[in-house]
Amino acid sequence: MALTHTKHRETARVILANGSGKVFLLLTHFDPEVGLPPRWLSPGGGIDAGEQIPAAAIRELFEETGLSVTADQLGGQIWQTSGEWLWADGKSFHTFVDHFFLLVVDGFDAEALDKSGWTTDEHRDVLEYRMFDVAELSTLENLVGPPELIEYLQSDTFAELYKSTRVTSFESLRRAS
Repeated sequence: MALTHTKHRETARVILANGSGKVFLLLTHFDPEVGLPPRWLSPGGGIDAGEQIPAAAIRELFEETGLSVTADQLGGQIWQTSGEWLWADGKSFHTFVDHFFLLVVDGFDAEALDKSGWTTDEHRDVLEYRMFDVAELSTLENLVGPPELIEYLQSDTFAELYKSTRVTSFESLRRAS
Protein backbone atom coordinates (compact mmCIF):
# COMPACT_ATOMS: atom_id res chain seq x y z
CA MET A 1 0.00 0.00 0.00
CA ALA A 2 1.36 3.40 -0.98
CA LEU A 3 1.66 6.12 1.63
CA THR A 4 -0.22 9.39 1.15
CA HIS A 5 1.85 12.57 1.18
CA THR A 6 -0.43 14.96 3.08
CA LYS A 7 1.57 18.21 3.21
CA HIS A 8 4.96 19.87 3.07
CA ARG A 9 5.97 22.27 5.84
CA GLU A 10 8.93 24.64 5.96
CA THR A 11 9.82 26.12 9.32
CA ALA A 12 12.19 28.72 10.70
CA ARG A 13 13.62 27.72 14.10
CA VAL A 14 15.92 29.30 16.66
CA ILE A 15 18.30 27.33 18.82
CA LEU A 16 18.03 29.50 21.91
CA ALA A 17 20.98 28.96 24.24
CA ASN A 18 22.02 30.75 27.40
CA GLY A 19 25.50 31.81 28.45
CA SER A 20 25.95 28.49 30.28
CA GLY A 21 25.51 26.51 27.07
CA LYS A 22 22.05 25.16 27.87
CA VAL A 23 19.43 25.11 25.12
CA PHE A 24 15.74 25.92 25.45
CA LEU A 25 13.18 23.41 24.10
CA LEU A 26 9.41 23.07 24.22
CA LEU A 27 7.61 19.72 24.58
CA THR A 28 4.71 19.95 22.17
CA HIS A 29 2.09 17.82 20.48
CA PHE A 30 2.15 17.33 16.73
CA ASP A 31 -0.89 18.73 14.94
CA PRO A 32 -3.87 16.61 16.11
CA GLU A 33 -4.32 14.82 12.76
CA VAL A 34 -0.73 13.48 12.89
CA GLY A 35 -1.43 11.37 15.97
CA LEU A 36 2.18 11.00 17.07
CA PRO A 37 3.44 11.38 20.64
CA PRO A 38 4.80 14.77 21.79
CA ARG A 39 8.35 15.80 20.93
CA TRP A 40 10.82 18.46 22.09
CA LEU A 41 11.39 21.34 19.65
CA SER A 42 13.27 24.60 19.52
CA PRO A 43 11.20 27.78 19.22
CA GLY A 44 9.98 28.27 15.68
CA GLY A 45 7.23 27.46 13.28
CA GLY A 46 5.81 27.73 9.81
CA ILE A 47 7.02 30.28 7.30
CA ASP A 48 4.10 32.39 6.06
CA ALA A 49 3.52 32.84 2.32
CA GLY A 50 5.89 35.51 1.01
CA GLU A 51 7.80 35.71 4.31
CA GLN A 52 11.60 35.57 4.30
CA ILE A 53 13.14 32.82 6.44
CA PRO A 54 14.97 35.16 8.88
CA ALA A 55 11.80 37.24 9.34
CA ALA A 56 9.85 34.07 10.16
CA ALA A 57 12.48 33.06 12.74
CA ILE A 58 12.32 36.51 14.35
CA ARG A 59 8.50 36.48 14.42
CA GLU A 60 8.28 32.95 15.82
CA LEU A 61 10.91 33.65 18.49
CA PHE A 62 8.95 36.72 19.63
CA GLU A 63 5.60 34.89 19.63
CA GLU A 64 6.91 31.88 21.54
CA THR A 65 9.37 33.49 23.99
CA GLY A 66 8.72 37.23 24.06
CA LEU A 67 12.31 37.91 22.94
CA SER A 68 12.52 40.71 20.38
CA VAL A 69 15.57 40.51 18.11
CA THR A 70 16.74 42.23 14.97
CA ALA A 71 18.05 40.38 11.93
CA ASP A 72 21.56 41.55 12.88
CA GLN A 73 21.21 40.13 16.40
CA LEU A 74 19.88 36.83 15.06
CA GLY A 75 22.58 36.44 12.44
CA GLY A 76 22.52 34.04 9.53
CA GLN A 77 21.09 30.58 9.16
CA ILE A 78 23.41 28.00 10.72
CA TRP A 79 21.82 24.70 9.70
CA GLN A 80 19.10 23.15 7.59
CA THR A 81 17.60 19.70 7.70
CA SER A 82 14.76 17.97 5.91
CA GLY A 83 12.88 14.72 6.05
CA GLU A 84 9.50 13.21 6.63
CA TRP A 85 7.27 12.25 9.53
CA LEU A 86 5.22 9.06 9.20
CA TRP A 87 1.84 9.64 10.83
CA ALA A 88 0.38 7.33 13.47
CA ASP A 89 -2.22 5.94 11.02
CA GLY A 90 0.64 4.25 9.11
CA LYS A 91 -0.89 5.52 5.85
CA SER A 92 0.07 9.19 5.75
CA PHE A 93 3.22 11.26 6.00
CA HIS A 94 4.35 14.85 5.64
CA THR A 95 7.66 16.27 4.52
CA PHE A 96 9.53 19.13 6.15
CA VAL A 97 12.44 21.49 5.79
CA ASP A 98 13.66 23.18 8.99
CA HIS A 99 15.91 26.27 8.82
CA PHE A 100 17.88 26.96 12.02
CA PHE A 101 19.41 30.08 13.55
CA LEU A 102 21.41 30.37 16.79
CA LEU A 103 20.81 32.99 19.46
CA VAL A 104 22.88 33.01 22.66
CA VAL A 105 21.20 35.05 25.39
CA ASP A 106 23.03 35.59 28.65
CA GLY A 107 20.59 35.40 31.56
CA PHE A 108 17.80 33.59 29.70
CA ASP A 109 16.13 30.77 31.61
CA ALA A 110 12.86 28.92 31.07
CA GLU A 111 11.26 30.75 34.01
CA ALA A 112 11.69 33.97 32.01
CA LEU A 113 9.48 32.71 29.18
CA ASP A 114 6.80 35.19 28.11
CA LYS A 115 3.78 33.23 26.81
CA SER A 116 1.65 36.30 26.04
CA GLY A 117 2.27 35.86 22.29
CA TRP A 118 1.21 32.21 22.20
CA THR A 119 -1.61 31.19 19.88
CA THR A 120 -4.58 29.14 21.03
CA ASP A 121 -2.93 26.08 19.47
CA GLU A 122 0.32 26.70 21.38
CA HIS A 123 -1.57 26.98 24.67
CA ARG A 124 -3.23 23.65 23.79
CA ASP A 125 -0.17 21.86 22.43
CA VAL A 126 2.81 22.97 24.55
CA LEU A 127 3.06 20.60 27.50
CA GLU A 128 6.33 21.71 29.06
CA TYR A 129 9.39 23.84 28.37
CA ARG A 130 12.84 23.99 29.92
CA MET A 131 16.57 24.42 29.49
CA PHE A 132 18.71 21.38 28.70
CA ASP A 133 22.37 20.61 28.89
CA VAL A 134 23.14 19.37 25.37
CA ALA A 135 24.61 16.11 26.75
CA GLU A 136 21.32 15.14 28.42
CA LEU A 137 19.22 15.36 25.24
CA SER A 138 20.00 11.80 24.18
CA THR A 139 18.58 10.51 27.50
CA LEU A 140 15.11 12.00 27.05
CA GLU A 141 12.07 9.72 26.86
CA ASN A 142 10.29 11.94 24.36
CA LEU A 143 11.47 12.40 20.82
CA VAL A 144 13.55 15.47 19.98
CA GLY A 145 12.78 16.93 16.59
CA PRO A 146 13.84 17.06 13.93
CA PRO A 147 15.49 13.64 14.13
CA GLU A 148 19.03 14.95 13.53
CA LEU A 149 18.85 17.81 16.06
CA ILE A 150 20.50 15.98 18.97
CA GLU A 151 23.39 14.86 16.79
CA TYR A 152 23.85 18.41 15.49
CA LEU A 153 23.75 20.00 18.95
CA GLN A 154 26.32 17.48 20.22
CA SER A 155 28.65 17.99 17.24
CA ASP A 156 31.99 19.77 17.26
CA THR A 157 30.59 22.03 14.53
CA PHE A 158 27.86 23.32 16.84
CA ALA A 159 30.25 23.61 19.81
CA GLU A 160 32.59 25.82 17.79
CA LEU A 161 29.71 27.88 16.46
CA TYR A 162 28.33 28.39 19.97
CA LYS A 163 31.74 29.57 21.22
CA SER A 164 32.07 32.08 18.37
CA THR A 165 28.50 33.47 18.55
CA ARG A 166 28.00 36.93 19.98
CA VAL A 167 26.22 36.80 23.35
CA THR A 168 23.24 39.13 23.79
CA SER A 169 21.90 40.21 27.17
CA PHE A 170 18.46 38.97 28.16
CA GLU A 171 17.34 42.39 29.38
CA SER A 172 17.98 43.95 25.96
CA LEU A 173 15.62 41.49 24.23
CA ARG A 174 12.62 41.35 26.57
CA ARG A 175 9.18 42.20 25.25
CA ALA A 176 8.35 45.85 25.94
CA SER A 177 5.70 46.10 28.66
